[in-house]
Amino acid sequence: MEPVGIGARLASSVVVPLVKKLFVADGPGAGLVDRPVRISSLVSFTGGKRTLSDNELHKIARELVERAAQSTGMSECLPAFEQHAVANAVTASLRSMGRIEMDDVQAVQLGHLELSRRLRSDNQAATMGLSSDALLLHTNVVETACLHILHFFTTRSTFVPRTLVEQSRRLEKLSSKIDTLIMRTPSPAEGSFEDRYARYISSKYGKLTIFGLDLSGSSESWPLDAACLSLDATGTVASEVLLVLPAEQVLA
Repeated sequence: MEPVGIGARLASSVVVPLVKKLFVADGPGAGLVDRPVRISSLVSFTGGKRTLSDNELHKIARELVERAAQSTGMSECLPAFEQHAVANAVTASLRSMGRIEMDDVQAVQLGHLELSRRLRSDNQAATMGLSSDALLLHTNVVETACLHILHFFTTRSTFVPRTLVEQSRRLEKLSSKIDTLIMRTPSPAEGSFEDRYARYISSKYGKLTIFGLDLSGSSESWPLDAACLSLDATGTVASEVLLVLPAEQVLA
């Protein structure tokens, strides 16, 4: 049997109503809490807000598989028992949303293909024993469902405010990191100014004038590095001989 090389072409009019049943209704506002609102808390088939039973979840998955099989022509290739197995696998993948550790904004940024991969890899045992065509149908259905799921997230009243909040937080973190980097890395402009300022100070204040010392033919002032006198350090050795050394040599 040749594998079907096209995606599960499911009409939005079919998928959207089914996808909406997977999630609880949201309220107004940005949904700002101490922790991000996880997808697992939005699904309608787990937790305290459960409104969708396991049988209803399986019914949604079965309808998605049947529609996909019909639209791709796989209904004529796959026997009924294998289509039923694909529906079970899709149910397991959708149920994985109740355990996923991310919020709706993160999921949209992830993309529907990667979200589909994570859902499918969460319960790989569900696809064991399926043929290559059945596996392809399962992948197509989950990917198509994830595409509509992410679109549904973007239409929720909490999504846009939440996205703006997340962007503001990221910009604040980025700004803080840039400020830290600027403090650690000197600016080339600042380095040029420091060099010019050092030359100016050296030129203006780098000379010493000794008053009361009359040396004919000599300059009245000397550079500081030439005018400074070295100090001597004295000490004795074992033979009690006085030893005189330049201070800088002793310190070295």
